[in-house]
Amino acid sequence: MIDFPILYERSKGPRTPNFRKMSVMLREGKQVKISIDGRSVMIKHGAVGIKMCFVCDTMEKLEQLNDEVEAWREGRIVYTKKKEFYDFIFHLDTYIFGLYSVLDYFALEIGEILRLEKEKRGKFVGIEYFTDLKSARGFDQNTLVIKQKAADLSGQFWYEYFHDMRNRIVHMLPIGLRALMYGNTIEFPFLPDEPKNPDSLSEKKLDPLTECKKWLEGVFCFVDGICLVLGKQLFDNFET
Repeated sequence: MIDFPILYERSKGPRTPNFRKMSVMLREGKQVKISIDGRSVMIKHGAVGIKMCFVCDTMEKLEQLNDEVEAWREGRIVYTKKKEFYDFIFHLDTYIFGLYSVLDYFALEIGEILRLEKEKRGKFVGIEYFTDLKSARGFDQNTLVIKQKAADLSGQFWYEYFHDMRNRIVHMLPIGLRALMYGNTIEFPFLPDEPKNPDSLSEKKLDPLTECKKWLEGVFCFVDGICLVLGKQLFDNFET
């Protein structure tokens, strides 16, 4: 038996009752209605849960760092010390990358359960990323439901910004890192107005914590909603 006790201990972040219920039923080896590799699915499900715990811990650290920053104001500009800035940026980048990885790895679990495929170089292969869900090919009626939910999530304004921020971290310098090269005090790291633009300023003063909590709620809500679909697909009386 594979056990992931961390899934049952999470007290941080948005509640995900359908995700947890699916965890319990997989762990207890409840009889499933379709053919799956139970061990493989549980490993993926457990890994998604651990990633969710990780981002919740990182969010808690961001809140602590935000409270600890010794900042002062000069009009609408907030300045902070270099060390606090670096620590905050480090955890912010870690948080964004980790939260998006929840979607990518959850897509692997979805793909395995529903046997989803995507076309790649003239062949059909298993899906690899969250972005594959919108165009995935499946052999089950729930495939259309999953694809629509993925498309709905991708169409939300916050998701577009969040996705652009993730790409910024992967392909560009972290937010405001260049500022570390100048002096002992630097502008506090508000989020850039245009994440796709490496030189974008933060004139709108988007607060990182506010935006991070919005993204967390959206991602966790998506995961829990899909688990309801998958749970009903796998188990009798999942909703009761």
